[in-house]
Amino acid sequence: MKQILYLSQYYPPEIGAGAVRSDAITNYLADDDWNVDVVCEIPNYPTGETPDEYRDRWVYREKVSDTLTINRVWVKANQRRNFLQQITFFLSFMVSSFLFAVTHPKKYDVVYATSPPIFAAISGCILAKLFGAKFVFEIRDIWPDSVVNEEELENNSLFVKIGNYIERWLYRSADLLIPVTEASEKIISRRASGTPTSVIPNGVDLNLFNPKDNPQLHVDEPIEPGKFRVGYVGSLGFIHDLDTFIRAAKLCESDSSIEFIIVGDSGRNNRLQYLLDEYQPANINWVGLKMHRQIPYYISSFDIAINPVNNRFALESIVTVKFYEYLACEVPVITSARGALEAIGRESGGAVTVQPGEADLLAKAILKLKADDQMRADLSKHSFRFVKNNFDRYKHAAELSKLLKKLTEN
Repeated sequence: MKQILYLSQYYPPEIGAGAVRSDAITNYLADDDWNVDVVCEIPNYPTGETPDEYRDRWVYREKVSDTLTINRVWVKANQRRNFLQQITFFLSFMVSSFLFAVTHPKKYDVVYATSPPIFAAISGCILAKLFGAKFVFEIRDIWPDSVVNEEELENNSLFVKIGNYIERWLYRSADLLIPVTEASEKIISRRASGTPTSVIPNGVDLNLFNPKDNPQLHVDEPIEPGKFRVGYVGSLGFIHDLDTFIRAAKLCESDSSIEFIIVGDSGRNNRLQYLLDEYQPANINWVGLKMHRQIPYYISSFDIAINPVNNRFALESIVTVKFYEYLACEVPVITSARGALEAIGRESGGAVTVQPGEADLLAKAILKLKADDQMRADLSKHSFRFVKNNFDRYKHAAELSKLLKKLTEN
């Protein structure tokens, strides 16, 4: 049986795209002739608060099965509201994951690190060399590109220059790179100096995400009859353009039948609260963080789902996981983005795309879709099938397992 050390800072019961993807992959590998050791942080994401049951030790080991063990290690948990807090949070996992692994050595065939954050991959790269294992680096966001111009960071800053050096060192040190879109693969391949790449897309657990009847039975807030629900589900991170979402809601205030719903939370919720205080929209209901199993019911309660991405060149190579989840629940989608997300929206037939950052265009698209029942029906009728054919998470996990087995044969 092959041995794999899987480094992922985020892991369930934490929520978010990284945790959900890692959970699906590691569980599949554990059922497919791999012995999997996960090293992740003690739960605290996205709020920065550690549950009481995880507060009294530096390491928690959970034996899920004979082939899957989860090792949760200490991090400097905080709300990541500024650059210093974020770096402290990420670096603490890099150090603690490395120290745990070197003090619990095994004969691993593969060390697999998923990012963001990229610092887990630094730990993974060094551990792979120490253990004589293949190093596989999964890149879900290209870093530091994706954080340039976020708060303090600029292209010419020392931190970004160091980040670029680390990024290229990791690419060239890896035995295999795993991008999640073809657009990001093109960028990564140019920087990797010949390291092999293979795209394993993000996807959806279709056993969980599918159209749900009677969502009111599984959501915490009353669904008001007669309201047209326009919703956003996901993290409140820097990728997602909630500023434009809120301004569009403000522009739709004249139609009192529209209710805007925000489902999510993060350490950056102060930014969302600032926007709500600034624009004071009367039609937004921010319901906060919900359990992952509830999310398909919230999505199914929407008449339109919004997928707003900030207008940055570095984000044009990504496709957000929530986009696939919206489609799987057969809800018409309006996405504001360029690049890969715009292309996949067009291919799916389930989305309308508007220019990012343009609140007036987003508001017009919402009002147009609200007025056109047939258009909404046309957008949603094939979307589940599209996701099933192209973005079933467990099919992708099977592809990855085959890739890793082939890699260890060399």
